[in-house]
Amino acid sequence: MVKDDKIYIAGHRGLVGSAIVRRLQVDGYNNLVVRTSKELDLREQQAVRDFFEDEKPDHVILAAAKVGGIHANDAFPAEFIYDNLMMEVNVIRSSYESQVKKLLALGSTCIYPRLAEQPLKEEYLLSGPLEPTNEWYAVAKIAGIKLCQAFQRQYGCKYIAAMPTNLYGPGDNFDLEKSHVLPAMIASSMRQK
Repeated sequence: MVKDDKIYIAGHRGLVGSAIVRRLQVDGYNNLVVRTSKELDLREQQAVRDFFEDEKPDHVILAAAKVGGIHANDAFPAEFIYDNLMMEVNVIRSSYESQVKKLLALGSTCIYPRLAEQPLKEEYLLSGPLEPTNEWYAVAKIAGIKLCQAFQRQYGCKYIAAMPTNLYGPGDNFDLEKSHVLPAMIASSMRQK
């Protein structure tokens, strides 16, 4: 990327997206485009298309997602699969339509089978059943990976998917009902003091 390239970071207020924004700014990338979910609902196809037509980003980092811990995933399966599928489909397709140079879609290691051999390898994808408590989110993320691969294969797009693992840091979710294990443990221990 060139320093003055326009970079759209979807999900810039989340744990990963905010870390990416901070890193890009430190490295001198200041032509960053961000929108809150209230400003741009990534589940709405026409709104996303209009945004891409207006902004014409050179690069896209797709860190936006409906996320939550085991309880939230298990309690709201329809929301987790629908919202995440729509976000990925709309951003990836609009990136193609507006000729984005490169796209990075971020996912989760929950895409791998529940009983996958450790350490995980890419070829384990789709080799066994998913963890039932977060399969809805996982299926949407797998669809995003396959969509990137399909656009790369058919159109030569430079779209890749990466699965950051074991994340924790500034901007994490400490809600006991909706967070992942480590932040929930920290929140729980802080409340006990």
